[in-house]
Amino acid sequence: MKHKTRFDGLDVAAMTAQMQSLLGHKLANVYDGMAMATSISSDSSGKSTFLFKLANPNGGSNDNEKDGSANNNRSMLLIESGVRFHTTTFYTTSDNNTLPSPFAMKLRKHMRNLRLENVTQLGNLDRVVDFRFGSGERAHHLILELYGVGNIILTDGRYVILALLRVHEYAANDADKEANGDGEVKVRVGNVYPVTYATTIGKHISVSHATEKKEEHEQVISQEEALLLELEGDNKGKEELPVLVKTSVLDMTGEEAYQWTKSELQIILGKQTLKNKLSNGKKQSSKKKKDQDGSVNLKMLLLKPSSGVFHYGPSLIEHCVLSANLDASAKFTLETLEAVMPPCIWENLIVSLRDEGSRVIADFTSSEIKGYVLYREKPIKSNNNNVKTSELLNSMPHSDKIFEEFQPHLLKQHEGMPKLVYDNFSMAVDEFFSLLEGQKRAIRAEAVEQTALERLEKIKNDQSKRMEGLETEMEKVKEHAMLVEMHADDVDKAIGVINSALESGMDWTALFELVEVEKANMNPIALLMKRLNLDKDEIILSLPDTMVWDQDSEDIPPITDVAILLKETAFSNARIMYDKYRISKDKAAKTGEASEKALKAAEANAEKQIEQAQKKKQMTYSVMMQPQRKQNWFEKFLWFITSDNYICIGGRDAQQNEQLVKKYLRPGDAYLHADIHGAPTCILRAKRRRTSNGNTEVLPLSDQALREAGNFAICRSSAWPSRMVTSAWWVEAHQVSKTAPTGEYLTVGSFMIRGKKNFLPPVQLEMGMAVLFRLGDDASISRHQNERRDFALISLERTDEEKIDIQVIDELAPKAKKNIRRKNADNHQDKDRDMASLSKAGTKQNTKEKETVGTNIDEAEEENKEAASINKTMNENKMTDKEPKKKKKGLSAKDRKLIKKYGSIEAAEEVLSQVRLEEEEIRKRKEVLITEKEERSTQQNLDPNNSNVRGRKSKLKKSKKYADQDDEDKELAMLALQGGTKNKKKKGGRNLEAESASQMKAAAETAALLVRDATEFVDTLPEEVRDSLAKTVTVNEDIRWDKLDAEVLEQLLALDSVEAQRAAAGRLLQLTETTRIDNFSASLAGIIRTIRKYGHEGLQENETVEDRKNNNQQRSRKTKADKEAEKEVWRDILAEDGIIEGGVDEKAMDDTFEISKLTGKPLPEDVILYALPVCAPYATLAQYKYRVKLTPGNQKRGKASKQCLERFYRLDDDNNKKGGGANVNARYVEMLKAVNDNEWVQAICGDVKISAAGASKALKKSKAAKKGKAQKG
Repeated sequence: MKHKTRFDGLDVAAMTAQMQSLLGHKLANVYDGMAMATSISSDSSGKSTFLFKLANPNGGSNDNEKDGSANNNRSMLLIESGVRFHTTTFYTTSDNNTLPSPFAMKLRKHMRNLRLENVTQLGNLDRVVDFRFGSGERAHHLILELYGVGNIILTDGRYVILALLRVHEYAANDADKEANGDGEVKVRVGNVYPVTYATTIGKHISVSHATEKKEEHEQVISQEEALLLELEGDNKGKEELPVLVKTSVLDMTGEEAYQWTKSELQIILGKQTLKNKLSNGKKQSSKKKKDQDGSVNLKMLLLKPSSGVFHYGPSLIEHCVLSANLDASAKFTLETLEAVMPPCIWENLIVSLRDEGSRVIADFTSSEIKGYVLYREKPIKSNNNNVKTSELLNSMPHSDKIFEEFQPHLLKQHEGMPKLVYDNFSMAVDEFFSLLEGQKRAIRAEAVEQTALERLEKIKNDQSKRMEGLETEMEKVKEHAMLVEMHADDVDKAIGVINSALESGMDWTALFELVEVEKANMNPIALLMKRLNLDKDEIILSLPDTMVWDQDSEDIPPITDVAILLKETAFSNARIMYDKYRISKDKAAKTGEASEKALKAAEANAEKQIEQAQKKKQMTYSVMMQPQRKQNWFEKFLWFITSDNYICIGGRDAQQNEQLVKKYLRPGDAYLHADIHGAPTCILRAKRRRTSNGNTEVLPLSDQALREAGNFAICRSSAWPSRMVTSAWWVEAHQVSKTAPTGEYLTVGSFMIRGKKNFLPPVQLEMGMAVLFRLGDDASISRHQNERRDFALISLERTDEEKIDIQVIDELAPKAKKNIRRKNADNHQDKDRDMASLSKAGTKQNTKEKETVGTNIDEAEEENKEAASINKTMNENKMTDKEPKKKKKGLSAKDRKLIKKYGSIEAAEEVLSQVRLEEEEIRKRKEVLITEKEERSTQQNLDPNNSNVRGRKSKLKKSKKYADQDDEDKELAMLALQGGTKNKKKKGGRNLEAESASQMKAAAETAALLVRDATEFVDTLPEEVRDSLAKTVTVNEDIRWDKLDAEVLEQLLALDSVEAQRAAAGRLLQLTETTRIDNFSASLAGIIRTIRKYGHEGLQENETVEDRKNNNQQRSRKTKADKEAEKEVWRDILAEDGIIEGGVDEKAMDDTFEISKLTGKPLPEDVILYALPVCAPYATLAQYKYRVKLTPGNQKRGKASKQCLERFYRLDDDNNKKGGGANVNARYVEMLKAVNDNEWVQAICGDVKISAAGASKALKKSKAAKKGKAQKG
């Protein structure tokens, strides 16, 4: 079975139905998906793949949550031109440092912040999808073409092309060529999308189809008339075709389908015969010769456009053919048609096409479509040398399967095949393509592994063959020497006869004849001579091998041919042969040693290649099967966390330096740099806290954090490779400016520093490579709360408390002393008055005296009670403050200051109590004032007539200045600015050209088919619904139906019942009466989505304004707080990608909460999500579990990162041996392995030398082990 690598029409229909769950989501961003492109993509560079980040700011549960999205209100839509579209969780966006492609930027410009309103499949099961974003004037269409090379086209609401991936042309129809004289329809920016050329929409097979077929057939006949008359006769060549009036096979009877098949076969045969005639007897391949008989199979016949069922696609047609108990691959010709496909069989096939086809297509209208992945079992090759492969297969999911295809529906041809079932089609497609690429890479890695094993086996065979050849040659030479010694007399006689003949001057020819004569005379010496090689001074003697021959046997002893030198005697020849034997023996020994070394080297090389292949395979499976984690905002920069919990970030290049200062440098932060080449811009982010009145207070930076950040800036500069010890400097944020002095300019990444620079002390060039772990729950975070404590901040808080108390006492002390003096004076006056009254007589005076005294006593009692309550509060506060601490001997510094100033502690406490009471009153007054100010500012922001809006004053000035100009005056002014000539250019820079007639006709067809008027649907609405909508869009007694999109009204008509339609229209009317609506189509579309999801029972239709006021609490409408929460969520979503400055006030942002989730020393009970590599000054890594020391050296970053990982793995091995928890350490190792290799490399600061605890011992051990292996070898 061939792999399925792209969507067909049925897949598009199923995925379009499932995309309905994403309607209402807003587009947050568009990314390039180069890393996600498949190998069969139209663009090998992957530039035709894009990721669309869709988010639902409502924050509710998403229907697409089971697709595996990371957040329940967010989804990532993957679109690959010509291949596929679906939601995905296995995604990888392009690098943060690279700019997006021009097409992605164009999509962001036009479509960001727009809602996905509708997803439709254009045509009749065509592979073209229309994504509609936005409503009304802001409507945009993203058209995805999945056939051929594919294309992605962005248009406006009228389908005018704004941007596209690929510019191309369509050839105009024959009718358009004859009528208009031109033959191309261009698809480019500025033109209307030609939907009638790109899809089958509007292309129905008309009644004149048979006549056109007949004319086509007659035209072919006229070209080959002579040839057909020769081959088939006059009657067959001029056979009349029956006129068919049916537009599709589904509407035909069996007899009509039979006749249609016959006509198609005649046209195929005529074209093939004409092609053979034009080829003039050229040699053709056997495959082409098989197709020259005019045959066609049933499946290909039904895929022809004239069949009327070609839109079913190959899969569904094969299903229908198999359901009719027919063979889809069966071929037939004109001669075999009646036997293979008679009218009765056509009857059964038509019924199957009609019933099964409509049933399968109807199933795709539901969004609850399951997904299936068909596969075959992967053959496991038995290999004893590769044990890790089976372990890897068992650990990775689906690694023992080879994926074949994905399907939204199980068809007839899929019965009996193994399959994986998913909850929906999108999940199946997502996992299929993510694992398909991984499987391809794994197969390539396995091929490399197999090649290495085969190469090793070949080397072993070659070496063994060489050794066997040497041993055989050696034994042969030894055997010849022994035979010569055994037959030495006969050998000497033969040598003597030949030498005597040659010395006598006998001719070589005569000598040969003499030997033959002696052989005929049965001379025993002549019979030994097999051949004379006189040119080489040797003879070949056939000596009998009597060493292994039994003399009693009747068999003849074996004969061996031996070459004898004529210039040597028999024993001399034997000695020479023995010398050759010894040389061969030495050579065999050396060859054996060399072959052993070569085999060891080959085995080592093969093992290395196999290990690399297995690593690639493991990395491929692990990366492809893990959903993409969300990166922290600081990971794209150079970064580290100081020992007292500050975060320091630095730029990797000039662009990042510019971005750091513009977006991330806040008031209170420190800007760090060094006067050396390559030093990055570093920012030490200050901590912030909320004060009691709700404001944000910036805390001062600690000296330790500044020193560590300065060390980081120096080590990241050219001082590292040059090993130069220098110092960095820092300034405050307000000292950094992008404004250059007069006559100068600043390049990208350069800034002007105004004021004094604070230089830091020189530091050593020591960095460290370490690992931070992301904690996953609140309990784990709380366990590491005081891991990086800021002692400077703690002491500052204590000092601030003491200063505040003393300062408040100093401010209010005079007032408190004055009050005490006044009370004392009042008491003295009362006593004098009492004494004067006692000296007088009279009952009335006594009564008055008693009343006055009584009054004074009551006032004194009240004052005493108040003072007692204050003292009690003071004592309680003192007890509370001093309970956890032991009481110190003597007075504190604070008490001594108070006694010195007020005379006693009691007087100071009395003053302090009054101060605190007055402070509480002042705080309450401030809260009231702040609340009133916020209410006033909120009313000003809501006032549409408020002129205090940025840019409004300049716009008002311009509007007043040019108020008298009309459009014609503006055009003349623009002509004057352009030099008096009007430059007719398009937006893309091309000169305007007159559109061709075919182009204009295609544009008119697109407008007629796709751009619809709302009034077309208004008349079809029920009367009550129409009246409600009319009230909604009525402006000054004029009904404005253009405020509603036709697509939205079509969705309204598609609701299940009239009650639902009435509820939607009534709800829209309610909203118009209570709130201001700018986009009626978007509001109505949102109401329709709500009804589809929750039903219409909760919406109140017949409700007056008074009822609404009374039932306002019962109605499930969004409150102001809900709307603000939605805006806040959307701002956070946009802030994730840096689209806006941030979802909250930048001055109030504090990084402490985010970086407190990262720890360098995890505990066994912690919940850990992932690991992060970090390179920081070595002094800050004292408490980290995994760390190594880096100093300037010659080791490259790639090799150094691998060595660091090996040391981390070795640390875990040592802990396991000591009983440190194998399971826990195995979990850490898996997280380290899951980190991408590129992240480790990017974290290291240039060429380094690695040093760690026990590194020298480990190096000595490795050298000793290598030495031991060499000695054994």
